[in-house]
Amino acid sequence: MAEFVRSDTQQNVRRRAGAKELVSRLLCATGVPVFARLQRSRRLAILMFHGVEAEPPSPPCSYVLDVATLRRELNYVRRHFHVLPLEEALDRVRDGTLPRNAATLTFDDGTRNLATHAAPVLRDLDLPAAVFLATGPMGTADVLWPDRLWLAFARTTVPEVDLRPIGLGLRSLRNQLICNDTRDIVVQHFKQLPDAERLARVEWLVAALGTEDDTDRGPFQMLSWDEARALASDGRVSLYPHTVTHPILSRCSDRKVDYEISESCLAVTRETGCTPTIFAYPNGGVDDFDERARAAVCRSGIRWALSTTNGFADHNSDPLALPRIGIASQHSFAVFRLKLSGLELRRNPFRTSRRHQTAGAEGTPADEDLPEAPNRGSSAGVGGA
Repeated sequence: MAEFVRSDTQQNVRRRAGAKELVSRLLCATGVPVFARLQRSRRLAILMFHGVEAEPPSPPCSYVLDVATLRRELNYVRRHFHVLPLEEALDRVRDGTLPRNAATLTFDDGTRNLATHAAPVLRDLDLPAAVFLATGPMGTADVLWPDRLWLAFARTTVPEVDLRPIGLGLRSLRNQLICNDTRDIVVQHFKQLPDAERLARVEWLVAALGTEDDTDRGPFQMLSWDEARALASDGRVSLYPHTVTHPILSRCSDRKVDYEISESCLAVTRETGCTPTIFAYPNGGVDDFDERARAAVCRSGIRWALSTTNGFADHNSDPLALPRIGIASQHSFAVFRLKLSGLELRRNPFRTSRRHQTAGAEGTPADEDLPEAPNRGSSAGVGGA
């Protein structure tokens, strides 16, 4: 019975995705992105990317793009936006000299594929970018904790996993769609845990899913410092801190909050010779950093900090919680264009809690996609992991 419910729900998900894509294409065909961009042409679009691979990963990973998609998207940005280096763009937001339709590019985490696949595209298109580095695993075989979970779920051969110790039931892993949905639910659950408990639970679950291969980190192998310096050597790419180990800062002790921020800033200064003035919060949602993190970035000499709250930045934005526009691999080109204009189709927020209730029992999505008004940012300075 459970398998039948999952199959039926998966079909509903596909139908909703198809409807969303049709509506997105119709909006683009009627010129909606052009008019939407005009409404916010005085605001800064800070685009947020992560890893880039030669081909789409299998199974799909929402935060790893393939190089052809990146090239198509950045070609669009280059044609329709005035692309600035991040620090210059933020200076000009502050000074009121931002050109119309300004945008800037950011890449979070610091995976090696930024050097091998993203950098050639940036070079070909002559575009500047900022790379935010999680400094701890650089030059090692370690990967960030969400990436360890992605690899563990992608490579497991066990038919099911017992998540009853964390209140998520006994989960089938017999097809990739269910496996992916379970992984996403687990990651979101772990993000809510106190830091020490999260670390322990990651180790427990990776062990439960099977042997970990330290020799093949797939799309999540981190840059070394030599590679990072080479990436930035032509002046097109700038390097900034993104903590040491990518924790959820609001779930950390006072001491660890200070360490994660100060040590990552010191590492960037030590390894590049430049003192960073911009920081990106890991995960970066409104509940993922707090006043302790704000105070710590200020003590480290940071002038601006980037969140992951969706929106555009302007002179009213909070400089320590700037919005970004997250770009994901599942976004079609039509959806990408709508996101950059400030108009997109998003899930009904009133169904979110219901999703997690039903997903906890069956691992099946329950959200619907509804049109959303253009993002306006906020005078309090919301921003866009």
